Amino acid sequence: MLAVMLAGCAGTPQQVPGKSHAGASAAAEAFESPEQEATYHVFMGELALQRGAVEEAAHQYAEAAETSTDPSLLQRAVAIAYQAGDNELARQLDQRWLSLAPNDRDALRFAAVLDARLGHFADAARHFEQLFQGEHADSYHAVAALLGQETDAAHGLPVMQQLVADAPQSADAHYASAELALHYDRATLAEQEARQALAIKPRLEGPQLLLARALADQGKYDDALAIIRPRLKPGLEGIPLRLAYAALLAQADRDAEASQQFNAVLKLQPANAQALYSLGLLELSAQRYQAAHDYFRRLYDSGQEGDTAAYFLGNTAELQGHYPDALNWYRQVTEGARWFPAQVAIVRVLLAGKLPDAALKYMDEIVKRDPADAARLRAAEAQLFADSGDTQTARTLLDNALVALPGNDDLLYERALIEESTGDVTASERDLKQIIRQSPDNAEALNALGYTLTIHTTRYSEALGYIQKALELTPEDPAILDSMGWVQFRMGRNDAALTYLHDAYQRDHDPQIAAHLIQVLLAAGRHEEARALWTAALKANPDSADLKALTSKVTP
Repeated sequence: MLAVMLAGCAGTPQQVPGKSHAGASAAAEAFESPEQEATYHVFMGELALQRGAVEEAAHQYAEAAETSTDPSLLQRAVAIAYQAGDNELARQLDQRWLSLAPNDRDALRFAAVLDARLGHFADAARHFEQLFQGEHADSYHAVAALLGQETDAAHGLPVMQQLVADAPQSADAHYASAELALHYDRATLAEQEARQALAIKPRLEGPQLLLARALADQGKYDDALAIIRPRLKPGLEGIPLRLAYAALLAQADRDAEASQQFNAVLKLQPANAQALYSLGLLELSAQRYQAAHDYFRRLYDSGQEGDTAAYFLGNTAELQGHYPDALNWYRQVTEGARWFPAQVAIVRVLLAGKLPDAALKYMDEIVKRDPADAARLRAAEAQLFADSGDTQTARTLLDNALVALPGNDDLLYERALIEESTGDVTASERDLKQIIRQSPDNAEALNALGYTLTIHTTRYSEALGYIQKALELTPEDPAILDSMGWVQFRMGRNDAALTYLHDAYQRDHDPQIAAHLIQVLLAAGRHEEARALWTAALKANPDSADLKALTSKVTP
């Protein structure tokens, strides 16, 4: 390919003609054939990829695709544009690919996802229906899985709802919609869809279990447990459902009952990984460290979930102040979902051991070995230094990281939190607004900006706008519900504040949410409720500064 390209371009000027309006005729004269022109742009695109210039590669491939009739070239062009995050260009290229290969499954899959990402929900649903036409009903679950992987809630749920509207009597469509809703933490919608599936086919076990999970996520534990309890069976065949039941009991803070169920599983399967892991967590949360260590060690010795077991063995040692043991275990976590928190934990342990220079050196080495995770690692590192009281080093780390990764949302967000905590509200607002300009649907940044304005300024109407948008994106997020309740309180709307704060606290018994709810109850004259909530919340969180600060207000 290179030889052909060089032979054809021997007389080409230094500036390669593109497809601009002014240079279109010059571009045609620079190559002997459309095939040669396409080959040139493919070559330049691959060179750009080698340099990491994905956006440039996408445009080079777009030039190549403009004159090509090769579906495989179009496929690569679409994939590179998608990788570059240029959804509009990828969609245009995909439409050309589909014109050449109308039934190509990869082209249809790209079309569906790109339409969803760009808000063309009816088109996305149509492409999904074409993709899975005539296939088994499991195709709805395949759609839900793909949407959950490739889109956010604002763009995935409308497509799924369109598919459900096109097949309102399909229990599988409602079931898949419930799965996707739960994936996006939309428990209320998941409950509705699961009930719709069961109204059509009452005996389906999948929607029943999903309904239980959705109810539990809303804090309706008794209702959730009542769904599973009658289905429990003795013996090995009943283990999966018993594990699900035990997990719900643990989620409902009924730890003794949960332990009983997990131990019943271990009697049948002494090396059951989920039971060992769950019992280890229950003992760890109860600060029974030796028992926790024993369960995690059994899990580690079983040869299952080695990284998870090593991580929690490190965590158990760290909580006891056994820092050398903790470091040894954390260093055994080499891959998987526990790798990142293990690296963070190593830095945390080094800081706890008064070894900040060693912590900095270790993180530098990790970032060099894994540059793809540099932003997340640097943000976590900075947070740990800030938590240790060294906000100056934390700020410096983020400033330097943003020089290497300008405009990175994770780094900007972490810097904004540190700026707010040190009283630099103007800088925090500036960083959060930059994130929102770059990522308008970043609910976390929207909520953070709204809450920052609420507690540090009197710009409540502006704060309300940011929080409202965040709540539209993630309507069941306890942190955002808490922010909405607090801004309503600051605006003098106690009834609305109580509604949001009650909802937030039902979903997450966080001590800060409890403190907000107590203050609004006091302001509303509901002193007995406030005192009862304070007593219960302080018992569960005896070290909470937010709750301790309310002592004089709630005690006689």
